Amino acid sequence: MRSKILYVLLCLLPFSLLAQTRSMTAAEVTAFQKTLQKATQIQTLSADFMQYKHMSFMKKPVESTGKIYLKHPDRFSWSYITPFSYKMVYKDKKVFVRENGKTKTLDIGNSKQFEKISNLVTSSMRGAGYNEREFAVTYLKKDGANAVKLVPKMKDAAKYIKEILLVFAKSDQQVEQVVLTEPSNDYTRFILKNRKVNAQINESVFNL
Repeated sequence: MRSKILYVLLCLLPFSLLAQTRSMTAAEVTAFQKTLQKATQIQTLSADFMQYKHMSFMKKPVESTGKIYLKHPDRFSWSYITPFSYKMVYKDKKVFVRENGKTKTLDIGNSKQFEKISNLVTSSMRGAGYNEREFAVTYLKKDGANAVKLVPKMKDAAKYIKEILLVFAKSDQQVEQVVLTEPSNDYTRFILKNRKVNAQINESVFNL
């Protein structure tokens, strides 16, 4: 149960680097970091997502759709809608899960591992800064867009994730794509659509 929830949390982070990707220059890093500082003004975020799960033994990726809601500082909801129903909510230092009509609750108040990953999820989706003591951080230009590659230094996180690539929209510098590569080199790509920033979110979305 814990390992599955950890994996789903890491999937929120906001993958293999594709063509047209290069390292940012020092000047570009400085300019980009200034735009990230504006992300601290983001209090709520909601979006639809498309998920493409690429596995070595399958010719085509497995596609899923869902919704994500985030409310700073300590609430987020992640729901799969198709082809299956699954919902995970994090609030009050607890994880609530609904799957196959059943609900489960996990108290993570005393788990530093969950706390670190939860903080990473919320900060990454808001595009906030990254803790370079816990992640090797590389700033990139991918097809002309800003991107950040995160390689976890935490041993517990490294069991589930090899690297994370966050791609920011050119229009508003918000996270638009997340690519998660596993130690096996299987990877999952998320595309966020219909993003709404600082719009009112009904508290009921953080209930199962």
